[in-house]
Amino acid sequence: MTEDAKKSPFRSAAAGALTLAALWLLTGAGFKLLAGTPNDLPQVVRDVPLELGLTYKLVITLELCVGFLALLQPKWSWPGMVAVFLVFDTVLIGMLGQASCGCFGSSVTLSPALMLAIDSVLLAAILATRPWRLAARRLPVVVVVLVLAAAVALPWLLDRQVTRTGEVTAVDGTGAVVPVQGTWLELDVESWVGEPLSETPLADYVDLDTLLTDGLWVLYRHTCDHCATHLTELAQTETGERMVTLVRLRERNDTEANRVVHLMPEGGFVQMLELPETITYVITTPGELVVENGIVLSAREGF
Repeated sequence: MTEDAKKSPFRSAAAGALTLAALWLLTGAGFKLLAGTPNDLPQVVRDVPLELGLTYKLVITLELCVGFLALLQPKWSWPGMVAVFLVFDTVLIGMLGQASCGCFGSSVTLSPALMLAIDSVLLAAILATRPWRLAARRLPVVVVVLVLAAAVALPWLLDRQVTRTGEVTAVDGTGAVVPVQGTWLELDVESWVGEPLSETPLADYVDLDTLLTDGLWVLYRHTCDHCATHLTELAQTETGERMVTLVRLRERNDTEANRVVHLMPEGGFVQMLELPETITYVITTPGELVVENGIVLSAREGF
């Protein structure tokens, strides 16, 4: 048996392991690209000091580039694939115990433990098959460049982030303008401090002219346990010394069965609002604002 014949099974196995890992990586990137939001990113990634929308696009871009390159030229792409899966495993270890890793967006729930096991098996398969022994594929450079250019462009071409009213184009059954289904909006309440409430994204979806804006504003979800705890506390402590505006962030999967928020402040000093469910709100609820003379004095989220 020739030396090339001895090596061919290892080369086939290495190419197969890289192809399988690349398809797995591209599947996750596709879900993020078409259906996910930054809510699905691990907190350690969301804490990167970049604009959240940019961080989200860069994560998808990285996954697409590494995945496509592994399919096109496994000989040179395996170090990038190994590095990506090592980072994934490190992040997933820190997420153990959480309900979902968010790797495939909010539409698919996979526990960090299961995802860690899958990624670790793929990583071990890549290393065990010694991809550095692969022969380089003879591909026109222009093909590789075009595919990578498409990978870089897609997160920007298919951007679903909404920032201001001008980007909202759908009209509901009542004739009201609402966000397009599948879009997402960042509610970075802590960055609103010092701004007029009328200059925040809330003004795009709430008629502030019909409200008493001063007082306490609370953004919550029906399915949020922390919101339920906080609103229960406010029901006991808020007795009418200031206005309380409760803003529910509606979600498409809201039902009475998964609702955990039941007790909240009530009375003539309470205003209740709802934001449309056609958009996904990127915020760690509850979010809370203190507004005076129309200006946001303080804000916090996820406490």
